[in-house]
Amino acid sequence: MMRQPSSSGDRLWMLASLLFMLVVAFGLRWGTEISARGPVFDERWITRPMAELIRHGWTVDTAIDFQETKGPALIWPYAALGALMVDDPGELPTQAAPPGGRGGVTPASEVWYSPLPGGPDPAPPRMLNILRLVSMLWFALSVLPLLVLARWCGVRGPPLLMVAIFFALLPHEAIFGQLVMGEASFVLMSLLLVMTVVWGCGLIDQSSHRVVGPILFGLVLTVMLHSRPHAVAWAAGACLVVFCRDSWRSWPWWLAAILAGVLRVPLWMRWGGLVSSDFQNLHGMGLRLASLTYLLAAMTLMLGIFLLAAWTHPKWSSLRKWSVWGFGVGVFIAIIAPVIPMLPGELDLASTESRYQGFAATVSRAIGGEGLGGAVIIALLAGLGGGGLATLLGAAHQLPSHTPKGVLMRVQAWTLLFGGCFYILTRGFVFDRYLLAWAAVLPIVWILLLPRWAAALQAGVLSVVAVIMVRTWLM
Repeated sequence: MMRQPSSSGDRLWMLASLLFMLVVAFGLRWGTEISARGPVFDERWITRPMAELIRHGWTVDTAIDFQETKGPALIWPYAALGALMVDDPGELPTQAAPPGGRGGVTPASEVWYSPLPGGPDPAPPRMLNILRLVSMLWFALSVLPLLVLARWCGVRGPPLLMVAIFFALLPHEAIFGQLVMGEASFVLMSLLLVMTVVWGCGLIDQSSHRVVGPILFGLVLTVMLHSRPHAVAWAAGACLVVFCRDSWRSWPWWLAAILAGVLRVPLWMRWGGLVSSDFQNLHGMGLRLASLTYLLAAMTLMLGIFLLAAWTHPKWSSLRKWSVWGFGVGVFIAIIAPVIPMLPGELDLASTESRYQGFAATVSRAIGGEGLGGAVIIALLAGLGGGGLATLLGAAHQLPSHTPKGVLMRVQAWTLLFGGCFYILTRGFVFDRYLLAWAAVLPIVWILLLPRWAAALQAGVLSVVAVIMVRTWLM
């Protein structure tokens, strides 16, 4: 009988995993050009309310009535921690300020000043690098709840380090751990939310926490909803899993989710929509099935490995019917709601437009072009992503619902599905990176479910993608 690693051995592997995350975080900061780079990705937009809080203090105008697509639960922690480290709140960019943007080709005369006439300027150079340290903190701390969840699901010894490695390889995760973006803190909160669900459902038989669990769940969900609406998918996934497990006794979880949603309404009413007024043409409520087409296509990178395992591994043969149905549904959705990948034009806040951007769009344009050929590639990817998601759902529901492993996998699978469906009810932009908001515990799922060869293949593919993204955004 194989000897199980001791608790002390697990703690050593958890410590090694934390050190690994710190090495990745500081290695990317010191080994790339990001610390000497101006605003990248959305930093020119997202750092404006943070910088205003640091510059002018906390008022209703700076703390609530700011213009951003994210909410106070994202802005406030960055501003609070940043203010403790910034020694010159009135800092202004000089002529020596570096360029920014993708590849560092956007002139300093553009990136260090407001993208909107008369609006607040983004964080200046030294302040920006301090705010980026906060993202590094969220990135490194995320591994702690992740590893606790992994241990609750039976992961022991060296695989704990592999969970951390897979987490760092999640598409965009390491990149956003270097930049001021919403994903770094939201992923950490997502992991804390899943902890409340798994712990609340019970780590062993008869150990459920039917009162404290839903209360903690509601508190974390409230904070998440005040960061970004993507938290709705986690709420729906968790409540459905608990309902299928406990039937009517799951009502405290539903009540907690409803109350968390109600607490988000005042901000919605003050802003007049999901996001602040300047961005309501880009992000708002609507009806658009093509959003699901694109997100299914983008899921291929994360979930396509489950489809491959189903058709190559004998023990997964029972999941093949799930994969066939998922593939068929994905292609069917892509046929009735096609996405034609096109290079995006200039950003215009005054117009309502659909925009699909990210790795899936880039690959489809590279293979099939910007016309019908690209749409065919998107449809094929949507089938692969749908097949992978269906296979994951099937695998999750083969596990007992009363175990931490079963709860975690079902919550992850349903959250990804609900996340894609959530975007059917929206209009505006759809990016691959939105999937990161719903994939926080996927590294644990890869370790628990995939055969070793499939896990190695997935790690290899994600490593190549990570290198491409580092070269694109940080070099």
